[in-house]
Amino acid sequence: MIAEIVAVLLLGYGSYKDVKTREIPDYVWIVMGVCGILLRVADHHWKALCLSVGAALLLGLILALSGLFGGADIKALVALSVLIPYYPGVLLPVFVVSVFDNLAIIKVIELPVVLFYNVVKGNTYKGGVVWWKKIILYMTGFPRQTETIDYRFLPLQDTHGELHLLPDVDMDIEQFKKACTLQEVWVTYGSPLIVYLTIGCIIAFVQGDILLQVMLQFVTG
Repeated sequence: MIAEIVAVLLLGYGSYKDVKTREIPDYVWIVMGVCGILLRVADHHWKALCLSVGAALLLGLILALSGLFGGADIKALVALSVLIPYYPGVLLPVFVVSVFDNLAIIKVIELPVVLFYNVVKGNTYKGGVVWWKKIILYMTGFPRQTETIDYRFLPLQDTHGELHLLPDVDMDIEQFKKACTLQEVWVTYGSPLIVYLTIGCIIAFVQGDILLQVMLQFVTG
């Protein structure tokens, strides 16, 4: 239970910092990684460690190139891959992939929630974009007064109003507000992904890889 306790405690602390300030000190992931190395010295599961870290680095590279994850999110994935390379009862042997799959399920659930919010509020984007971009926009973003934007929100428009469906996760919000010429911009909620990662980790402990289970159920009928 040592690895599970360390994971929940450190991810829980990282979640608190993520919600509070969107900044997580690196020592959280360093401690997690060091604990993982010490556990590998005890159990000698070095092959599993290499496979797990390799999968986490590949995921991290894809996420970094996509711009969907910030640096702390990727560090957390890698640190978790060192701490828990595999977990009994999880269908996929690489634990960090199962955690990420669970995180992805949580993120997908956000989409209809945001769409429902925009429908109820009657929010419509008045710019000239193709229909499928509007659908994506209505499922991921909502309008907000520029002066009320803070670190929790990521603009989906630049300072001149041009629409971008993917936000800049490293954007300086205060600089954006100073340079923006619009009174209202479409934003997306900068979800505290470490919180989702923590929930995904706990689900993996208890239930395993939800996404993989759904896919297997669909295939086997």
